[in-house]
Amino acid sequence: FILLGKQSVGKSRLIEALAGEQFNFCSGTLGSRRPTVLEFRNVPSGKNSQWAVRNSATNTWVQHSVQQVMKIIGDAHQELGTTVSAEPVYVRVQSPWCV
Repeated sequence: FILLGKQSVGKSRLIEALAGEQFNFCSGTLGSRRPTVLEFRNVPSGKNSQWAVRNSATNTWVQHSVQQVMKIIGDAHQELGTTVSAEPVYVRVQSPWCV
């Protein structure tokens, strides 16, 4: 599904509910300068969540801590300055808490 909405209307809280985990990809300024594609995988046998970002150069998934994923996404948005891009950032979360 696609999630669109004005600033500070609860989009991130909805995504957190689907992920089953609190995180924060928000920015105090224009935060979404490019699409963020989130892939949720429910892994009932998992003990912890596993986060990964797809490397656009190699098209492979690279596992990171949720804190590092937040930094990668923030940097990907911030590097655009005041422009926007159609090129998405791909993020995967696997956990027993994902919907």
